[in-house]
Amino acid sequence: MKVDYIEQGDCTQVMKALSDNFIDLTVTSPPYDNLRNYKGYTWNFEEVAKELYRVTKQGGVLVWVVDDATIKGSETGTSFKQALFFMSIGFNLHDTMIYMKNGSQYPERVRCYTKLH
Repeated sequence: MKVDYIEQGDCTQVMKALSDNFIDLTVTSPPYDNLRNYKGYTWNFEEVAKELYRVTKQGGVLVWVVDDATIKGSETGTSFKQALFFMSIGFNLHDTMIYMKNGSQYPERVRCYTKLH
């Protein structure tokens, strides 16, 4: 695989072509909790997580940007389950952050709160 090059493809297939301990930093926002329509695309979280662990260098960093759906007034907890799975396969959990985008994802007329931390 070339260095300083962007490879387009199915992430699990692309990662399978990478050597162990190859990546210093991964920043990703994968599909989560069916909050968007990805035109039938599905993915295997555990397979992706294991490949990410294999290709990440010792001391490397994974930034995993996800959110939880709210169903019947309760968040699903998917992001927490994913964090615990990452830890179970060997990743260290260094920080959990909630960030605010510029503006709200909801129009003014909708009375929803915006998460701020």
